[in-house]
Amino acid sequence: MSSSLISLPTSQETQNVKSEDVRQLFVPKEGISPEGAYLTGWGYRHDWGNYNGQGTYHLNWSAVKPGSLVFVSIGEGAHGGGKFIGSARYTLHNVAPGDGVVSIWVNIEWGTPIRLYVDYLVIDPNW
Repeated sequence: MSSSLISLPTSQETQNVKSEDVRQLFVPKEGISPEGAYLTGWGYRHDWGNYNGQGTYHLNWSAVKPGSLVFVSIGEGAHGGGKFIGSARYTLHNVAPGDGVVSIWVNIEWGTPIRLYVDYLVIDPNW
């Protein structure tokens, strides 16, 4: 009997969120009470540096809780903090929010390390 299980990534990386780059979302506007805002959220782009192959990346961020809704977009980074569609294939396998951390499993199919930018959207549903 053969097994077709995907092997887990061997490299691991942990970094801290840069608080000055976090943008709060869903802020109540004038005339809307704070009680009227059902969601709070934050958006953030992190430059992980140069990588290739499979890896698990852990971002320490106190706003993240196990019940947070975390949406992630990954891509090849350009100078100046942007992203672009290049020849490398970037795939995101898993996203797991925890207590003060969000972990992702990424695969970059390219022969040498290249820039990895990750956009995080964290929503606290207040449930």
